[in-house]
Amino acid sequence: MVTSLKAIKLSEKRPDENIMTKIISKIIIALLSLWALFIIISEIMGVTVYFPFNFVEREEIPYHRINSVRLSVFLTFIYFGFRYIFFQSEKLFPIQFLDIYIKSLTISGMFVFYSTGVELREYFFVLFFLIVSIILHFASRNKIRSYFN
Repeated sequence: MVTSLKAIKLSEKRPDENIMTKIISKIIIALLSLWALFIIISEIMGVTVYFPFNFVEREEIPYHRINSVRLSVFLTFIYFGFRYIFFQSEKLFPIQFLDIYIKSLTISGMFVFYSTGVELREYFFVLFFLIVSIILHFASRNKIRSYFN
């Protein structure tokens, strides 16, 4: 009887945590989406912006950042390629795709930044996306659970 009461108390706490995770992940996704829109509009106007708000006019984006994004696209493609080959019928939510891509960006960023020997302050880029990927991981797990319940 005591065990079932503890289970009820634990399940009562879960919805609040799920709601907070969803709210935080939606805020992060909205901010990153607005940032991406800003980047596209800036590029059309002839100003290149790279994360977070580094403005350059007609200069190149640093190699380690371009390479991180390039490799993260390949990692994401590899993940979905294997997923398609072995788990063809599994459904995927949009937040799960974003979670996978941000994780790929974090992993490739750590590898590329370390191998090119960038300044320590550049690792804030990786740290930011690591935090975002952790939040999205928990938000996407809740989506999966609610789908199967």
